[in-house]
Parts: sequence; C-alpha cells; structure tokens
Amino acid sequence: MKKIIKISILSLVIVFAGCTDLVEEPVGVLAPEGFYKSPADIQIMTNGAYGTMASSNFMGSGLPITLQLLSDMADVGINGNSSQNAFNDFSYTSLTPYIENIWQVGYAVIAIANSAIDGAQSLQVVPEEEDARSRAEAEARFVRAFTYYHLVRLFGALPYIGSSQLSGESLATIDRMPAAQVYDKIIADLEYASANLTVEHPLGLRSRPSQGTARSVLSSVYLTLGNWQAAYDNAKWVIDNAGALDYALESDYQDLFRQELQDNMREYIFTVDFTFNVRSGGNGTLENDNKVGPYNGVSGGAKPYRGWGMVVPHQNVYDTWDANDYRRKVSFDDSLMVGDDIVPYTSFPKTQRPHIAKWTRFPGETKGKTAGWRSDLDYPYFRYAEVLLIAAEAANELGNTAEAVGYVNQLRARARAGGNINFDGNGYGSYPPSASPADIVGVPSQSAFRDMVLEERRIELSFEFKRWYDIVRRDLGGQAFGPGGLEPQPGFESNKYLLPIPQSEVDLNPNLGQNPGY
Repeated sequence: MKKIIKISILSLVIVFAGCTDLVEEPVGVLAPEGFYKSPADIQIMTNGAYGTMASSNFMGSGLPITLQLLSDMADVGINGNSSQNAFNDFSYTSLTPYIENIWQVGYAVIAIANSAIDGAQSLQVVPEEEDARSRAEAEARFVRAFTYYHLVRLFGALPYIGSSQLSGESLATIDRMPAAQVYDKIIADLEYASANLTVEHPLGLRSRPSQGTARSVLSSVYLTLGNWQAAYDNAKWVIDNAGALDYALESDYQDLFRQELQDNMREYIFTVDFTFNVRSGGNGTLENDNKVGPYNGVSGGAKPYRGWGMVVPHQNVYDTWDANDYRRKVSFDDSLMVGDDIVPYTSFPKTQRPHIAKWTRFPGETKGKTAGWRSDLDYPYFRYAEVLLIAAEAANELGNTAEAVGYVNQLRARARAGGNINFDGNGYGSYPPSASPADIVGVPSQSAFRDMVLEERRIELSFEFKRWYDIVRRDLGGQAFGPGGLEPQPGFESNKYLLPIPQSEVDLNPNLGQNPGY
C-alpha cells in the first residue's frame, strides 16, 4: 500500500498518488463528511499514514540514517551526501535537505492521521459498531502520537496540528507549542490508544498497534520526560501482561533481524511495514523504500549482501565491544565474501572498517528486485527487550536497583546463549554459549547501575535508531563526542541536541522562529 505525499504544514496540500496492497483505491477526499461512512473507511486512511511513514524521506531512510549518524555509533563511509556529512560532524543548518524532508513527511503522516481521527469522531454508528469506531480512532491517534514523539525529540517546540479542519489562515500564522505541552498531547493520544486498542495486534500484524504497543511507547515517553514512576508503571504493565500480549524475548538474537522470520517475532512490539508498501521499480520489478540496509552494507561485497557503504560504525565501537558477546557478531560484518574470497574488513574494497550487519545480512528478496538495493526486512522500532531496559532504568531511579538488575540480566543471558547466524560462504555459523556478557552480580550503587543500563541500551539496541535520543535525554553529548568518547567530534555543541526548524518553513511563517544557535 502506497501513498506518496508532499506537504508544507502551512498549506496542508496533500497529493495522493500510486496505490498500495492494503488500499485498492487512491483516496483524495479528506473532509470527514465526504468520505467516512464506516470504521473501515477510517482504517483505509490510517493505512495511508502507514504508507507515508514508510517512505524514503521518513522511516525508509531519511530519519533512521539521520539518527544513526547523529549518534556516537556511526560515521559517514563513502560517497556521503551533504546532509549525511552534516549530521556526522554537527554542521547541519536550517537549509540541510534531510531536515526539511523529515519535517514535511512527518507532518504529512500527522495530516492523514488527523483526517482519520476527525472522521472517526464525526462518524455516526449504531451501538454495536462503537467498539470498532473507537478502535479505528485509537489506531490513528497512536500513529499521530508516534510521529509527534519523533518530531518533538528532534525539534523541541513544534506547531501542534491536531485537526484536519484548520483553515489555511490559521496554519499560515501558527505558533510553536512548547515541548512540554506537545508531550501532554502525545500522552493523551497514547492513553486513549491503550484504553481502546485490543490486546492482540490487529490481523496479527506487528506493524499495527495493540494495547501493549501503546503502553510500551508511553513508557518510553515518560522515560524521556524523567517521570520514572510512570515509565516504570507502563513498562511493568507490559512485562506483567507479556503472556496475554504475546511478547517475549526471542532465544536467538540474530533471529530478530532475519526477514524470513519477522512475521512470527514475539519480541516485536511495533514495526514499520515495507513489505506491502511497494511500487513499480521499472523493468517489471517492484520495490519499496527500505534503504537503510544498502546504506549500511559493504560496498563491493558479493550479491545479495552488498551495499553502498555510506554509513559505517566508528572503529572504536567495534574495538571496545567484548569480542565474546554474541551481539557483536550479529551487529557487525567484519568479514565478507568479495568476489570468490572471504576477506576481513581490513581488506574491504572501499571502507576498511566493520560494517553494520543488522539490516543487511538477511534482507529477504524484494518482490523481483535483487536484495542489496531495497529489502523486505521491516524495522522493529520497538522490541520487548527495550521494555525490559526501560523498566530497569526507571526502577533504578526509583531506588529498586535489585529488581532492575534482573531485567538487564535477562538480556545478558540471551546474549551468552549464542545462536546460529548461518551466513553460508561468509565464515559465519553456529556460536556456542559463552561466558560473556556476564551477569551483573549483587546490587550496584544507583549511580553505577545508571551507567550500566545506558551502556546496555547502547549494546542491545545498537544501530536501531535509539542511541541519539539517549544521548540527548541524558545529556551525554560532551562524553560521547569529547576526546575520550567513542566518536570524538569537535563540532558538537549542546545546541545541536535540537535540529533547526527548516528555513523554508520559517520563510513561510516567521512566527515559527528558530531554535537557538541556528
């Protein structure tokens, strides 16, 4: 299912083009009274929001590549474009193209979600359809909240658009809402979603939210805000109800990043669906907008595992990672088939560093398109492992460090168990259980465990687009990018925690102002 949308939030002129697997008819009517006749119509519009979310300029590559490069885990490899270079060395400005793309497509997703929400609220249904109506509204509100949650962490104070019925004049002069109030709106949407979504993921699709998804994202929002009790309460609710929600840690860490297994991953809490978001790629092929794998992959490698080598780990990330931790073996390609030979990373053709393997090793085959260009691997943007880490961090801040240790040790036990990478022809195979990483023994001090859990997040969620947000919320920039950090970057300054408002938007509406330092 595909809708390609170009938008300025000041005009909200939406152009729907193409088609998708989930929506057979393109939809161009946004007025609730003109289109929405049943809860099924609400879902059609929400599906359009998912399709736009999965576009190249947002979840397909623009946002995740930006988050990888902003963090202390990845560098520009070869042929980086101007935006990628700017994010890597903190030289971005209000004119950096990726920033405008993220802003505009994010608001495009929100505009579609708003239309679905307004439609759901205006829909007159018989009593037996009320649950379906409220579920449809809840799903659209989750999408809106999830999108605003990314935008507020990137830009801070934002224009909050909560309706599809605002006039052009209102949008042309709208002010930014303080970040704290945006978070209040996000929380309200997620609370509504958690109260009205089902325990099961609709149709069994982890790309559509359940009660557990809403609660998991709520726990993350509260963690970002430093509301430790609310973060703990929501994460603990998910943990206590994991059986009913069908959530659990997978036994093999590598399986989390195998396309052929993704439809049955109990650890997935929310994914972005690229598999059904396809279009013509020319010559009779179909393709999607999932391009993180190619950006991360080894340039010059053998098909189907080759890539562009444009985003690579900093060497310090690999060198300081315990070599006996199975998660390092899953996260990196440090040898690869090039031509007919297996070569170490020191002999890679273009960039002689280990490369990111999570999104490249088992990408699936994109409906007629050779893997290594696009892939069918749907990104898990929220895993049950992260819920355990949120519970651990929040419990420690509440003084329950002994409980917190148990959550982290569950992840370390999984990593010690090893697994089977089965990457034939490339020197990989089965990895037996290891002594590393060892359990945390005893009860550390609150301060010591705080460092431990942030480090565990860095390792467990490596290259999964989380690290930058952790650096910002914990004010780790000076440490991460200073002389002793993983990725020393002299261009880092604390004002870089927020991206600039795109200059094109400020030109259209001077009321938006600009973030400090830009």
